[in-house]
Amino acid sequence: MKKLQEDLLKEIANIGTGNAATALSQLVGKRVEVSIPEAEVLPFEELPTHFGNPETPVCAILSTCYTNLDIHLVMILSEEDAFQLSEMLMGQISISPDGDLYEALVESALAEAGNIVLGAFLNAMGDFLNLELHPDVPSLAFDMLGSVLDILVSIFGEVGDTAFLLNTSLSFPELESMDHFSGKILMVPAPGTFEKIFSIMGVL
Repeated sequence: MKKLQEDLLKEIANIGTGNAATALSQLVGKRVEVSIPEAEVLPFEELPTHFGNPETPVCAILSTCYTNLDIHLVMILSEEDAFQLSEMLMGQISISPDGDLYEALVESALAEAGNIVLGAFLNAMGDFLNLELHPDVPSLAFDMLGSVLDILVSIFGEVGDTAFLLNTSLSFPELESMDHFSGKILMVPAPGTFEKIFSIMGVL
């Protein structure tokens, strides 16, 4: 991949991260700050080497865009960050953390967070390309990092051979209960999708 092409993807990541921070801020009514994301394009088989301890409990939020571009998106958070984020999004709801209703509310809150963050990246890309890009309803999985990566490799390895990996951190300076959370966002395009993006932008 040419440097100009990779720079284009990184610029989309910068804008998408900013959009996600703005959307989350509006949702929770608090200021949200975002770090400059680290982004890189890499062969899919190298993904496991860019993550941490495979025994780490994580939450993976998966979504797909089929409108105009065929792109799969995944956001991976530590389980601890995921639960803190869900509690922040649920606000002052008072309910036992042991019941099925609580579990359903957590999953709903995280799905909404994933929809906001992943949708922000698609919106940024859509603005660049002048295309309508919409994510489908996110799905969630809680498991060990190694198991999640094995599943992603088995699923997406049949879709494409290149991934765009983004590391970012969002902070909430007005909240004592949660000062920040870090996550990884993975974009896996179907074959030919990167070429279509670069052709539209004139950097093929």
